[in-house]
Amino acid sequence: MANPAMKHFFDHAVDPPVLKRDLPSEVIQAQGIDWGVMVDAYLINAARVGQSYAALVYSDQSNVSSNGMTVATPPLVLVETRAGFKLMRSLSGNDHYVIASELGEPR
Repeated sequence: MANPAMKHFFDHAVDPPVLKRDLPSEVIQAQGIDWGVMVDAYLINAARVGQSYAALVYSDQSNVSSNGMTVATPPLVLVETRAGFKLMRSLSGNDHYVIASELGEPR
């Protein structure tokens, strides 16, 4: 049985914060840039397929995809490039993604 001090500790314990070290370094770097829009997700190992991309997703704001899941984006257009990262916008204009790394392109 827990003593009163242990009970107090467990009653006041909080969940640990999500550590940035769980994210790839390129995602952490891209998150450090002020993109001027809400970024819906960060993509790594992105492979272009027409106007869409297949990639590993991180920090999905919709919480539909878990970190590291493979996703297919809707068709995207380039908004701007900063520090080697690409801000992309969906054709509808509703979603923004940052491509933190692409397959076949040296960083």
